[in-house]
Amino acid sequence: MGHLISIASGKGGTGKTTTTANLSIALGKLGKKVLAVDADLTMANLSLVMGIDDAEPTLHDVLAGEATVDEVVYQTRYENVDLIPAAIDWEHVKKADPRKLPVVIKPLKDRYDFVLIDCPAGLQMDAMNAMLSGEEVILVTNPEIACIADTMKVGIVLKKAGLAVLGFVLNRYGRSENDIPPEAAEEVMEVPLLAVVPEDPKVREATLEGVPVVEYAPESEGARAFMKLAEEVIRIAGFKARVM
Repeated sequence: MGHLISIASGKGGTGKTTTTANLSIALGKLGKKVLAVDADLTMANLSLVMGIDDAEPTLHDVLAGEATVDEVVYQTRYENVDLIPAAIDWEHVKKADPRKLPVVIKPLKDRYDFVLIDCPAGLQMDAMNAMLSGEEVILVTNPEIACIADTMKVGIVLKKAGLAVLGFVLNRYGRSENDIPPEAAEEVMEVPLLAVVPEDPKVREATLEGVPVVEYAPESEGARAFMKLAEEVIRIAGFKARVM
């Protein structure tokens, strides 16, 4: 039985989608069977990052009762990695019922080693439905105090909701001299620091090319950080859920 892991944050733009894509492919490279799910129903970007454009049908169609989940699982170009994409047009957004997300996603853990759920930011209802589709969570934040504080709040709410918080990723570290240091961020977050992903131009280049950096530039600092994250996730996933 696999692991259902929500990728969450308190603010948009922290790099949740980038983290989901790169962690999925890194886990695949390490021999794990992975499903990435784009559960950000209004700002869907995961399929673009992972090289699947104009997929039809999508998760929105499942949530509207117009397709089965088997019809929206797509094989990616990356070894061991499948994807459930979301639609990017407002017509699909209007008809999809986000309350159905947990019912749709949870049974998928029987088919994969890891199901990674790219969630909307914040604590709105659509975000909560996406995050509660998981059983564990990885938080993603940037090294700014407001971002860290908001992401910490998300972690507190998810803990109270029964999810096991594996820890957090400090993304885009080194952009500014005013960045919060990793050890200070960990003290504020009060959950383990899983990885520090540095500010790396290769990550941005890879995004523009529609190829996650672990595939685009595997020797780059950003790619190495995501591979270390994958190794850590394999080591700890399931442990907190078992002891809670």
